[in-house]
Amino acid sequence: MSCESSHTPSHLVAVLLNGTLLADRHQVRWCPAHKGVAGNEKADEWAKTGAEKPGTRGVEWPNFPVRTEVRGAPLPRSFANLKREISEKKWAEARQWAGGRTSKKKYRMPNSQKPDGAVANSSKRLASRFYQLKTGHCLTGQYLNWTKNRPTPQCWWCRYQTQTRDHLFKECPEWKPQQKILWAEVKRETGKGKGRWKVRDLLADGRCSQAVLDFLSTTEVGRRAPGVEEEDAVSVVSELEVREWLEEQGAGAEEQDAGGELPLFLPTPDFMASTGGE
Repeated sequence: MSCESSHTPSHLVAVLLNGTLLADRHQVRWCPAHKGVAGNEKADEWAKTGAEKPGTRGVEWPNFPVRTEVRGAPLPRSFANLKREISEKKWAEARQWAGGRTSKKKYRMPNSQKPDGAVANSSKRLASRFYQLKTGHCLTGQYLNWTKNRPTPQCWWCRYQTQTRDHLFKECPEWKPQQKILWAEVKRETGKGKGRWKVRDLLADGRCSQAVLDFLSTTEVGRRAPGVEEEDAVSVVSELEVREWLEEQGAGAEEQDAGGELPLFLPTPDFMASTGGE
């Protein structure tokens, strides 16, 4: 609309609606708004296309008749549903991508990495003691002294100066009968005697696992370590150890030559003396 007037647009609209427009002073003309402007004409073309073919450019169909057709808009969807759909498409693409880069051949664990069947079938407590001894992180005097949990690495059963795994499995007099059974079984399974074995190799050989488990189940090796106060309060020494100490001092031979018996009260050996003086 082209108007030649000093009136405001709102005033002109009111005049037109009231029918009081003066023909000699006002002229009403129509001119296309998009004519001659390329961008406006393209926008007009797209608007017409969208009006004639709803849903073509991602525009949902409205819930009202469009010319001769009635097409309903899709049901509303929650954000959670949309996120799940996006995730499913993403994982489908990821599986497709990974499928083209991997082989269908299944992974097989090497025999060297498979767990020991004998240990796996034993009780949890027994298996834990086995693996602690195997790694060296176990309840031995040497390890507890190294971790500052005991003042000395001394064996709390026979008072040997250093309680190691080899000492417990081969030399400790507290478990002599069990050691004899262990090494007899190991020799039967492997053909190698006690002198040809180190305990680290013994625990690493699967053929010896059952014999080691039997040894652990019949002994207290690796099960518990008495406290230092408990050791000082009660020191149990067998008669055999007392006789061995007397023989070292030369008193045992004198007693046998005299035909006498051991006295009722023997002097306290050095290794039995308590650390706290009276």
